[in-house]
Amino acid sequence: MRDPYLFDDVDVLRNKLNIRDEKLLDRAESDITYIKFANVDEAVSGDFDVCFLKKLHQYIFEDIYDWAGNFRVIEMTKGERVLGGDTVRYSNSDNIEKECINVIETINTLNWKELSTKQTAEQFAKLIASLWQIHPFREGNTRTIMTFATIYAENKGFSMDKRLLKDKASYVRDALVKASDGEYSEYNYLTDIFYESIKNG
Repeated sequence: MRDPYLFDDVDVLRNKLNIRDEKLLDRAESDITYIKFANVDEAVSGDFDVCFLKKLHQYIFEDIYDWAGNFRVIEMTKGERVLGGDTVRYSNSDNIEKECINVIETINTLNWKELSTKQTAEQFAKLIASLWQIHPFREGNTRTIMTFATIYAENKGFSMDKRLLKDKASYVRDALVKASDGEYSEYNYLTDIFYESIKNG
């Protein structure tokens, strides 16, 4: 069965700009979301819950995709260089809502003010990796979930250095992959970058 998110004739995500070249779409997406990220903190508000996560995705990608803000309805695999071409085991599409609720509720139960910077980095890295591993959206998961993370952290009193996270975006994504590899998960890479960002935040 063909991925319904793709155009019928080319392997490019259907988009409002009708761009049918993947590199051109990537460039347009990057330009548009750059502007969106400039004021996402003010544009999206609400409780830190599943609705907030969806609203973030919708705001960031609404000018590009009709399905912005909606959880994916298909299963996904994606070969990862840091896993030797293997894929992270993303959540089944039927379980996305429930699993997102569970992770976000766990994030909200922690008393972050009682934790040291190191403890905060360790706990936050594991929980954000768990949320990322669900991969709730067809596209834009890393950007949306890291935006959720930085806004949440700011609200809870442990601001993260967004410039560092942006400059190290490829490292952050690879670290999320390594922290989402089931029984072989390695959290130290993500914990380290979170620790540095919180320390500098």
